[in-house]
Amino acid sequence: MSKPKAIILRGTGTNCDIETMNSFRYAGADAELVHINELLSAKKKVLDYDIMAFPGGFSYGDDISAGKIFAVKLAGLSKDFEAFINDARPVIGICNGFQILVKTGFLPENRGNKPVSTLYTNDCGHFMAKWIKLKINKKSPCIFTRGLPEEIELPIANGEGKFIVEDKKVLDGILRLNLHALTYSDNPNGSMRGIAGVTNKSGTCLGLMPHPERNLFAYQRPDRPSSTALRASFGSAQGRPAGFKEALAAGHQFFRNAVEYVNG
Repeated sequence: MSKPKAIILRGTGTNCDIETMNSFRYAGADAELVHINELLSAKKKVLDYDIMAFPGGFSYGDDISAGKIFAVKLAGLSKDFEAFINDARPVIGICNGFQILVKTGFLPENRGNKPVSTLYTNDCGHFMAKWIKLKINKKSPCIFTRGLPEEIELPIANGEGKFIVEDKKVLDGILRLNLHALTYSDNPNGSMRGIAGVTNKSGTCLGLMPHPERNLFAYQRPDRPSSTALRASFGSAQGRPAGFKEALAAGHQFFRNAVEYVNG
């Protein structure tokens, strides 16, 4: 069986692209970093891939607002992106990637360049970076969260993570259809209904503010055992103990689910 091809889209200021690419590779995908300019010049074609990811970072310095300039650049490719999403190929937008997806109008509803929601400045008024607890909506159609426990922990790192929907009917639709795939256990930024991530109706397009690629392995967690305890447990005298890397954490499931979905 050939590996699914994953396109990891980046632009100026994107800085979580390598971690996202490696996460998909570890999950079994043939992942490739592609700059948005390579699509705009037709050097690469998004429809040649099976999975698409918009990684975190600060694309174009978050000038104007987070993800907005990247979203504007995508406008000329909207037909290909709409076709990709309508084909039910897996798409994930993480942090800045989530901001891009809502500003293009692809989430929570595919209205192509007609956003119905946004991610606004955190209630605290500043950037925050910390680990938070998340509730997984087991009724959600989201393919990326399948098999996850009811509560997980992931890190967040953003200044504009407050999910807002102006139209009450749209928000009611998100809740009624269980498109809120993840919610904060303790809402850190003031998001409506504590929403941390939303999916589309098919469950194949997910945007979330927390970073699953930063909780891929157990050694990345803040509550990992001390280096002394690890050496004692694994018998290794230097660096990370041999074998500890293979202790997978919750973030891995997001990427593995996408690969398994494509493989059928």
